[in-house]
Amino acid sequence: MTDTDTAIAVDRFVAEIRAVLATAGEDPARIARELAPKAAAMAADRSWLRPDFYAVDPGQGFGIVVLHEEPRDGFLVETVCWAPGRGVAPHDHRTWGVVAGLDGRETNLDWRRLDDGAVPGRAALEPAAETVMRPGDVKTFVPTDIHSMRNDSDEVSLSLHVYGRHLGRVDRFEFNPVAGTVAPCPKRVRRPA
Repeated sequence: MTDTDTAIAVDRFVAEIRAVLATAGEDPARIARELAPKAAAMAADRSWLRPDFYAVDPGQGFGIVVLHEEPRDGFLVETVCWAPGRGVAPHDHRTWGVVAGLDGRETNLDWRRLDDGAVPGRAALEPAAETVMRPGDVKTFVPTDIHSMRNDSDEVSLSLHVYGRHLGRVDRFEFNPVAGTVAPCPKRVRRPA
């Protein structure tokens, strides 16, 4: 697992993403569905993983390493590692997404929005489905999906994330289901590979 191994694997994966985007049209569900097996194959090839991908930002409780950022607000490829017992509140992505488990366990909770969004700052959510992601498991998202994530294990977990747009540049939302509120999603700290 050298920087060269990582670069070769990421370049190959980026070429596969571009090929899917060239033929899949504009349907986010189709794009995510067609990218899912490619992300699973990337997750199965552990030769590109580096120890620095497991470095958690203590302030966030997770660490993000950007592997590829397409120009002109295109797609984003990154790894995300989660400290034990940490996670994020329910949030949306406002773009399609594909997440593949690389190491450890991550619990994803999908949420269903019950209101119509007509009242600014307010949102009613209910839990819809829970998925425990393990190495090789893949989860897809469309722009309207809302989910939360947590690492319930005693070890750092790691996953591969691909999004249709750079999440640091998307006006996303974070939800508090107990208070019934919605607010802009905090911008996350990302490190270059």
